[in-house]
Amino acid sequence: PHLFDAVLRLPIMDCTRARVELGWRATRTSTEVLEEFLRGLRQGAGADTEPMRGRKVG
Repeated sequence: PHLFDAVLRLPIMDCTRARVELGWRATRTSTEVLEEFLRGLRQGAGADTEPMRGRKVG
């Protein structure tokens, strides 16, 4: 919940420089990323590092 609130306050990212200089293109929409983020929170998803160690929310 607090992390989600913080994410909502992040500025919108302009990826123009990454596209121009690196040829980078987004492979997912912002909606897809948000859905995946929320699904991970619900499932307690994580990785094998301390900051990303999974746990159930709620």
